Amino acid sequence: MRTDPHHAYPYRRAAVWLGLLTLAPLMGGCNVIAWGAQAARGDEDAPVPVEAQYTDLVDQRVAVMVSADEFTLFRFPRATSRVGQAVSNGIAANVEGAAVSLPAQVDAFQRGNPYWITTRPSRLLDRLGVDRLVVIDLNEYRTHEAGNANVWRGVVDATVSVYEADGEDPDNRTFEAQVRAEYPEGSQFGLVSQTADEATIEAAVLQVFALRAGGLFYDHRDVRR
Repeated sequence: MRTDPHHAYPYRRAAVWLGLLTLAPLMGGCNVIAWGAQAARGDEDAPVPVEAQYTDLVDQRVAVMVSADEFTLFRFPRATSRVGQAVSNGIAANVEGAAVSLPAQVDAFQRGNPYWITTRPSRLLDRLGVDRLVVIDLNEYRTHEAGNANVWRGVVDATVSVYEADGEDPDNRTFEAQVRAEYPEGSQFGLVSQTADEATIEAAVLQVFALRAGGLFYDHRDVRR
């Protein structure tokens, strides 16, 4: 495994768990809710194996960057950092030999370079000192049914792209996939509940999204949609 102490900031296993703990106040125990609610519907929703779609993060230095529009950031100022941390944690814990840049370091880079999204990917790869750059462009990020503030429905939808420093053209993506997660999922209706709150809904849908986005790069188990 290759590492660069000045740029790569590779995780240790303990750091992965610490990262998960920082999300604990947000999750509020809904790591069980997100899957338990679906599993309770019957065996047809039992977790099923899903194969990785892109496997070239193995033994590579990796950074995850997340972008969102101004409206999303106004409504959810920490959306990009939460998505970046959750997906980075999954890659670090499940992709063999991957040295994943610390989400806090990447977040600080993005805040210090607000126009990073207009920078050539080859330049970002060089400045971050990584071999693979995973870019997540958030298309939708919400906690309510569209147009109805009284009904809870978490949605995270994004385009996930990978750029390779050693690719034929580092400025062109070598992999792209659409990822969508909803909570509750498989239902025509959202939740109307006094016991639900925004933090619980956001954490539940984020957990599902992180599994699917990170799971593009490693074999995992998912609940059928």
